Amino acid sequence: MDLNHSTTSTSSIPGRDASNTSTVAAPSKQDRMTIRSLGYSPGALSPGPLNSILDIPNLSVGQVIFPTSPSQPETSTARKGATIIFPRGTEGLKAITPCHAGYAVFNGNGCLTGTPQIEDWGFTNTPIGFTNSLSLGGVFDGIWDWILDLQESLGITGRLQSRLYGTPVVGETADWLINSANLRASRLSASEIRQACTAAKTAGQGGVVEEGQCGGGAGMTCHQFSGGTGTSSRLIKGDRPSGPEGSEKEYMLGCLVQTNYGGLVDLTIGGVPIGRLLMKDGASASKAFAATPASRQPEPQPAGRADDGSILVLLVTDAPLSPTQLNRLARHATAGLACVGGNGIGRNFSGDIFLALSTAPHPGEQLIGKTGGVEDAIMGRFNASQTYQIEVIKNESIDTFLAAAGEATEEAILNSLVGGRDGVVCMDGETKIDGLPVEKVKALLERYLVKV
Repeated sequence: MDLNHSTTSTSSIPGRDASNTSTVAAPSKQDRMTIRSLGYSPGALSPGPLNSILDIPNLSVGQVIFPTSPSQPETSTARKGATIIFPRGTEGLKAITPCHAGYAVFNGNGCLTGTPQIEDWGFTNTPIGFTNSLSLGGVFDGIWDWILDLQESLGITGRLQSRLYGTPVVGETADWLINSANLRASRLSASEIRQACTAAKTAGQGGVVEEGQCGGGAGMTCHQFSGGTGTSSRLIKGDRPSGPEGSEKEYMLGCLVQTNYGGLVDLTIGGVPIGRLLMKDGASASKAFAATPASRQPEPQPAGRADDGSILVLLVTDAPLSPTQLNRLARHATAGLACVGGNGIGRNFSGDIFLALSTAPHPGEQLIGKTGGVEDAIMGRFNASQTYQIEVIKNESIDTFLAAAGEATEEAILNSLVGGRDGVVCMDGETKIDGLPVEKVKALLERYLVKV
């Protein structure tokens, strides 16, 4: 079996039956409003064609959302959900081919599974899942089921399955304001996660990342507004050393965030203190955050992780970056986070965890036997050494990637706010988390944003 190039048709992938997708979001690309619609274009680099993580070739995203509980009041719009990302798509062995990986923790009151493997091996070879805190286990199980079913459909069983091992990578943020009326109800099952895997599509297949209160972003807040899922991308140009002199190679960097952090007072857009300006105009935080309006407070009253929240950032590039370089890339997501949240980020109860992957070609990690396959490789306590070759971006040319990581993170966060502009009514059916007042923000940016 060729672990580097084998593929299978979409129809042979477990869970690809599209008949059970009634809860799967399928928004129109034309309906998307972003921070650029309000007059602010973060950074200096150009976005990709979709300004989405789906600009990464072959990358697939699936999202599901469900009412948090069937017994919640009809006036409640509270939801729970998950976002599943397949860095190399869902087809055949490509779906579990390693991607070099790195991660960074800015503040660690949260969880991203699989990081010990990433730290030791320098790669991950599973789908990536983002969800709410209580659903972390269900998403983990659902991804395992999908992987095992995929391997079995390809005739991979037993010992070879163990050699293809990879710990599923699942991150969480706490939906404990919107869904606090019944936290246990926010759990997702492994079978519900299967629907997200089933729904995963590339851009070429019509895939769209729905932002705001969608996918894993359901139930999340950002700077005391409705937040959740956001995405963006950046185009990176450069010479390819192995090609003819002067030939150019374009690389893409995509970002997907799950926001659930921040105070109104700290919200900054394009250097403009939008949060403070809104407070000056009489805006206040929803009563779920504090007993008194935020406009009368220097900052939100601390209420543990429910208020201080968390953020997950996924950065994916098709450029050949090493694990060490990807660790650096992940750390630079902090720059984009700070552009939006200023000094109000990384609070004690927050979980700010960033993951970076490369989808550049990666040879199989398994030993090759005498006949050129992996099945007949002799395995023992002291295995014979084998090597493979990969390309790696030169460190002296990595600055553009680091800048792109910050820019894309900033824009994805802001897009999560714009995507959540309709707001959400909590599980109690009464308390509302307002959405970003986009018309007011647009007017403030027109007045105060410095354009050069």
